[in-house]
Amino acid sequence: MHCELTAHMFKAMAHPLRVFLLTRLATRPWCVCELAAEAGVEKSVASKHLSLLKEAGLVDAMRIGTQIRYSLTVPCILDLASCAERCVLTNRKKSLGIDPDRDEPHDADDGRGVPVTGRPL
Repeated sequence: MHCELTAHMFKAMAHPLRVFLLTRLATRPWCVCELAAEAGVEKSVASKHLSLLKEAGLVDAMRIGTQIRYSLTVPCILDLASCAERCVLTNRKKSLGIDPDRDEPHDADDGRGVPVTGRPL
């Protein structure tokens, strides 16, 4: 049962939009319309993703007047998301032959607009 519950939580986080919503909710409670605008999606799309996060117990909803405001119930979930991101980045660097401990500038260029990393900005 323990493994099933953990897998259920990971499944709820298995979409970039849901991770984005969680990061926004870490700052304050938000209504669906605000989150949808912030994410650049339709309100119905944001609402569907929020309902999956709520069902997994990661967010809570409270009605205030005509609005439903969502809040993050498990802030430590963002630590897990950061850990997962670091793991993926480290593995990608290793597969490209880059020292995983070397920090690469994100949007740095050589003064001519050419990215230092060799990737487009």
